[in-house]
Amino acid sequence: MTNTLLISEAKVRQFTDINNNVDSELIKNNIRTAQDYYLQSVIGTNLYNKLMSDVVNNTLTGYYETLLNSYVQDMLLYATYYETLESIYLRPRNNGLLKPNGGENSDPADKDLYLMKRQSVENKMTYYNERLTNYIIEEEVNFPELSTADKLYEQNPDYSNKYRNPFVLDKSSYARWAQKFGIRLYDSRYKSYPQ
Repeated sequence: MTNTLLISEAKVRQFTDINNNVDSELIKNNIRTAQDYYLQSVIGTNLYNKLMSDVVNNTLTGYYETLLNSYVQDMLLYATYYETLESIYLRPRNNGLLKPNGGENSDPADKDLYLMKRQSVENKMTYYNERLTNYIIEEEVNFPELSTADKLYEQNPDYSNKYRNPFVLDKSSYARWAQKFGIRLYDSRYKSYPQ
């Protein structure tokens, strides 16, 4: 894992409802996890390493700066929050996984409330992940790193499954029915991609 963070702990606290009492190291570890696990799978290892290098060397400019500030950080915010919720709810200790009692004046959230909150955060993460994916698809020519992975341990960007749907439905009741049951529909915004 890396020590370079593409989003600050302060920004995660500012734009989420994570309490100031939550341990900073817990949030930083979850930022690292979100970068390695979620972000790298979307943008690929080479573009990920390019962003990390540019941030470390303070040379972030142009499309890379737009990518980081307008798309990557939004997705990382909710990916970090998603991972942090699990760390807040359950803590590993010598005698097993424990649910913190929250002190004298608070009760721990029950599992249903926890799952409902986590689902809400996951929905936001998915939304920003799709925005990021759409941006790198449309601006692929500006990011040559997207197609240069040639080693087994390097991840290629994983956005190909968005356009494998054999069905093209208009905005009728059939389309709403298909979406309700999780069938991906062709997005007419991208006429250049397979239908």
